[in-house]
Amino acid sequence: MSSSENTTATDMFEQVSTATEMFKQVFEQVSKDKQQVDQEKKKWEEEKAKVNNTFLFHGPIIDLNVGGTRYSTSRSTLTKYPESMLGVMFSGRHDLEAMKCSDGSFFIDRDGTHFRLILNYLRDGEEVVRWYPKSFEALQEIFCEAKYYQLEGLINALKPLVREVDVVSQNDILLNFTSGDGSYNTDYSGGSFDVSYDSMQAISYKVKSMKKLYFSNLKFVYPVSFISCDLTNASFSYCCFESDVVFEDCILDNTTFSIINGLVTNSHNVSFSGSKTDKTNFDSNLRTALKSAGKIF
Repeated sequence: MSSSENTTATDMFEQVSTATEMFKQVFEQVSKDKQQVDQEKKKWEEEKAKVNNTFLFHGPIIDLNVGGTRYSTSRSTLTKYPESMLGVMFSGRHDLEAMKCSDGSFFIDRDGTHFRLILNYLRDGEEVVRWYPKSFEALQEIFCEAKYYQLEGLINALKPLVREVDVVSQNDILLNFTSGDGSYNTDYSGGSFDVSYDSMQAISYKVKSMKKLYFSNLKFVYPVSFISCDLTNASFSYCCFESDVVFEDCILDNTTFSIINGLVTNSHNVSFSGSKTDKTNFDSNLRTALKSAGKIF
């Protein structure tokens, strides 16, 4: 091969190498551009989905009249939890014409004060619960509404808050007793003490920590109810119940009922609804009598 032929072959090789390098650079740039386009497309799709979730909803706007307070929301919000009362009500399976007002809104016969909090829970989930009012009374009211609307997730989220508020700011338990012609109040804020006087008025305790509270020879002349109280290791020995007595959703582990009058009777209501009594210390005769009367199982 002549020198001129060698030069031509070398030039062609260099040209091919240069072209190959240029193609490689172009391909890499195209790949980078494609990655950037894909990232921008993904970002745009995410933004679109976010906008859809924020501003769009399925179904028409639904107007509600909750105890005179007006609210507007979407069917998808109301049916977010299908097993709840609102989920069932607006599922489309039921005729709601009887609930419609003349203006087309649906009337719900509840206090509308806290319904906005119910709606916010439906929209955003348990995250909003931490922004709920902290007062014991408000939390109890919201808890009651959550139970009415059968929102199990909200009920479970509120339970520790209700108990926490109760322990922190509602722990003192005011007991009112009378002895002879006089009466006095006793504040219980922990530990145990002996109470041996007759109650002078109806008493109702809700969501209280009453561990180790010891009643001795106490006569409950008026109705008494313990609602969601922790009565672990408490004692009602030698007590007499002369009116309605309710232990509802209480913790009765190692709670003692010894020498008791008035728990097995036809003259007034006695209930242990929702309370587990398998670890409760009943007199053997009393446990048998309560089971026979259908008060415990």
